[in-house]
Amino acid sequence: MSASALKPARRWPRYVAGAIALLFVVLLGGVFALRAALESGRFTPRIKAEIENATGYRAEIGAVDLALGLIPKLELRDVALSTPGGATPGLVAPRLAATVSLFSLISGGIEIPHIEADGLKLNLDPALWALPTAARPAREASAAPAPSRQAGAMPHIGVVSLRDAHVILPGNGRDIEIPSLTIHNIGTARASDLAAEWRYQGITFTLAGQAGPLLGGAPGKLPPLGTLTFKAGAGDLGWLLPGLRLEALDMIAPPEGEAKLNGSFTRAGNAIRLEASLGEIGRLLQGAQAPLPIEARLVAGAASLTLQGRVARPRDLADVQFDLTLDAPDAAGLTGVTALPPGLRGSARLEWRDAQNISLPRLQVTSPALVGTAALTLALADRPSLTGRIDVTRLDLDGLSAAPVPSTARPAPVAPAPTAGDGRVIPEIGVPVAALNALDAELALALRGVTSSSLPQMAVQTNLRLRNGALTLAPFNLTIPAGQLSGQVTVNAAANPAQFGLRLRSDGAGLELAALSGALDGLGLRGRGEIATDLRGTGATTRAIAASLNGDMGLALVNARLEQGAALDALGALLALISPTSQRLGAVELRCVALAFGAEQGIAQSRALFMDSAIGQINGQAGINLRDESLNGRLNTNLRVLGVALRAPVNLGGTLAAPRLGVPPGAALGQNAAGLLADTLTGRVVTDPLGNLLGGAGRNAEADCAEPLRIARLGADGPAPTPRAAPEAGQEAPRPSVPALPSPVQDVLRGLGGILGGGRR
Repeated sequence: MSASALKPARRWPRYVAGAIALLFVVLLGGVFALRAALESGRFTPRIKAEIENATGYRAEIGAVDLALGLIPKLELRDVALSTPGGATPGLVAPRLAATVSLFSLISGGIEIPHIEADGLKLNLDPALWALPTAARPAREASAAPAPSRQAGAMPHIGVVSLRDAHVILPGNGRDIEIPSLTIHNIGTARASDLAAEWRYQGITFTLAGQAGPLLGGAPGKLPPLGTLTFKAGAGDLGWLLPGLRLEALDMIAPPEGEAKLNGSFTRAGNAIRLEASLGEIGRLLQGAQAPLPIEARLVAGAASLTLQGRVARPRDLADVQFDLTLDAPDAAGLTGVTALPPGLRGSARLEWRDAQNISLPRLQVTSPALVGTAALTLALADRPSLTGRIDVTRLDLDGLSAAPVPSTARPAPVAPAPTAGDGRVIPEIGVPVAALNALDAELALALRGVTSSSLPQMAVQTNLRLRNGALTLAPFNLTIPAGQLSGQVTVNAAANPAQFGLRLRSDGAGLELAALSGALDGLGLRGRGEIATDLRGTGATTRAIAASLNGDMGLALVNARLEQGAALDALGALLALISPTSQRLGAVELRCVALAFGAEQGIAQSRALFMDSAIGQINGQAGINLRDESLNGRLNTNLRVLGVALRAPVNLGGTLAAPRLGVPPGAALGQNAAGLLADTLTGRVVTDPLGNLLGGAGRNAEADCAEPLRIARLGADGPAPTPRAAPEAGQEAPRPSVPALPSPVQDVLRGLGGILGGGRR
């Protein structure tokens, strides 16, 4: 064969090489052109449109980049998802990246070696993810179910990793920091390895284990799980309970067998241990419907709380029944843990048919300071609501106050206590009522055998109604050794500031004053007193409530007696102002005492201020400024002691803590001298012992007392004072020890006494 015939045959490799080179140049040029198009943003609107059509959310993409190589990497930067028209995005991702193997695409598979996200922020607030109906993506219903994809067509993902991610929780706005989360080997062939680390409220949590295969399983069913290990490091749990600190917490949940939970905590130096068996959680996650038995024990010092029971339908968290037992024989070991009275023992049955209705059909607690039972039901559908009854048969407040007081690292703020010497009677005590906004309630409440060294033994019986922060205790029945009171108590915590109301009235003939204690100790009042109040106020402290007080209050006494004590000393001081030479009073009979005040915005003015006694009458006007506790007023005295008429105006001033009485200059002297001269010359000086009943002629105590008593009782009827003795009801008997003067002289002297202001007319 000739050489010329061989030349065409030898040229074909050149053509093949040239074609390959040309194809490579075209492909390389296409890749560079694709990269340039991506970086220029030509495909960004299309990518955004595909995301929005698939999800219904508005998408924002800052930039798109393609890194070339045998395993190219596609990066999206400054990605955000939000609802149409929403100002705040629900998801923000500074960087999202994914790599795809070209060889797997050529061979017909999909292999994604790595998917990663840096700095992702996911806000779980439902308002940021609520799509209007028109914006929801349309999904056409298929006539037949889509055929399942073959295993070869399913993608395989080597690693999914998140770094420095944040998940913002709904409601409280707190976020979960996720320094790292990785999932290895996501596919259809084998299980995936899970490893996650996150931080919440300063505590680091870790989760490790296996699950899978994660792809190719039945829809709606969790993949098989291996052993999962959960751990929590040390940290402050003060946000859960002030002063509580977590030392360690770990849980191991095998795929078969019981999960074990162990934890240790401290509070104020006291150790608390938690041990729990949570049943076969692994089988539960795989869809098992068997009942889940649970046992737990919490130990702090000598005290222990045990829980034992089961969840009949664990996947629905329904048909739950637990028995709880509390044993705290020695409260000394609980210092800083909880304020339980010593020797406390209790038992309870806790159950619920579903997660929306939880009941406590039986609760019993016994201790030397507290004995009681309760039956309660908590409904959690819409707004939490508590119903049932609480019956306490013994409550020793002194015994409870002797219980350990929790020592907290961050104590809750309280209203400042009044400083020594601040000159105020009303204490500055905070009235925290914000908790009333947390739930609604309907409770029958009975407290009996309530004792305290500073308060009389008492009993309370009422029906409690709480709706949207408005609390009503009605009927409110209070029983004390002195008698009974009934009425109504209201608190509106939804208002700002909170509103308070008190309507209270003593039952029957009133309260036995001798049996009262507390503020009335040492007054020396004996008899029965009728109390009536109808008051309203607003504020966060007792002083603020007093400064805003509106309403009426009254005290009525009939046929009482004033014995040695603070009240008799005050009356003696009043007499000393009018007549400095007066002697110490003995016991004084009180036909009636009527005190009534009407308050408006913290300014209380007397509506009745009247006393009719064996030595005469006192009436007048008084005002109390409850904002600064200042007093002002004027008392008119019409008294007779040792046959001497003591009539003078008395000014009232000072404060509740330090009241002051004063007589205008010259008023007492002029009136007393005139009365003494007239009574002496008309034969009315007597030498009866001080403190005897020496009323004026012609006065009718029943008629004088009627109107003031009605006002003090806030319009109610009540007993009338005993009528005066016959000599006081008519003309007074002549005084044999003093010779009678001629009638004309008596008339002149009576007139003189009237001119001077001291005699009777």
